[in-house]
Amino acid sequence: MSKLIRQTHHGFFRTYALDLPIAVVVGFFWFIFRILPVEWGGKIGAAFGGALGPLMKRRHQYAQRNLELAFPNLSSADRQALLKRIWRHWGRFFAELPHAAQLFQTASFEGLELLEKASSTGKGALICSAHFGNWEIACAQPVAGKYLNPVYRPANNPWLDKLLFQRRKGILLPKGAQGAKKMVEVLKNGGFVAILCDQKFNEGIEIPFLGIPAKTPTAVGMLALRLKLPIFMCRTERCSDGHYHIHISELIPAHTDNPTADIEETTRHISRVLESWIRETPEQWLWMHRRFDKSFYE
Repeated sequence: MSKLIRQTHHGFFRTYALDLPIAVVVGFFWFIFRILPVEWGGKIGAAFGGALGPLMKRRHQYAQRNLELAFPNLSSADRQALLKRIWRHWGRFFAELPHAAQLFQTASFEGLELLEKASSTGKGALICSAHFGNWEIACAQPVAGKYLNPVYRPANNPWLDKLLFQRRKGILLPKGAQGAKKMVEVLKNGGFVAILCDQKFNEGIEIPFLGIPAKTPTAVGMLALRLKLPIFMCRTERCSDGHYHIHISELIPAHTDNPTADIEETTRHISRVLESWIRETPEQWLWMHRRFDKSFYE
């Protein structure tokens, strides 16, 4: 009983003494960026990101190490310059979040007819993306007449979760057993489900990613095979003039008489596509996490 009381007190303390003040500060900046024109907010956010990002020591060290692993031939000076651009991009990303719906309206599309065709069949579809560019824009409005219904991990801070993530449109699908059940239901009912496939998943399979062995989720390949659904890769990339380009392409799942091999090959194909995005525009990927085995960061 005493242990339960301590856990309850700890949870209460964290929720109201730590999480709430942080959310208030973030909410204040959210409000400021919301009332600013998106161009001004983006420039201010980029400046904040470039200045404050390196102060988050652990995240900065993860990003440095990931860049060393992915670009071993890059000079130290070039790597630091790239890291600066990365932090500026993610500062701009936060500043643009309150304007996601507006940015969606001004975005250009390539391959949208693929989703329109899939939508017209009445079948579900899997939309695979990454923590790249500003993926939140694609969740701001219906695409090809349907919401993308993102799978997401709720933020540890419940106040930030409501502010940053629960404003998404469509059905929110939290990671875990309950979310997985709902995901299958949405797909069987002809809906789209969007999954970010670029983060470490300890229960996944180990395949190369950015040239490094990496535990990788297989959910997209598994669902496509079992439910006989198409897979579409969706890249939301920020262009030099400030608008976003949403590129959609179809990825054909492997299909042989060996389902296990098919799932692995489809997962490898997805990872190769994501890697090509990152190598082409590295400053727009989220480098600040432990994507690879912890031994690489010791």
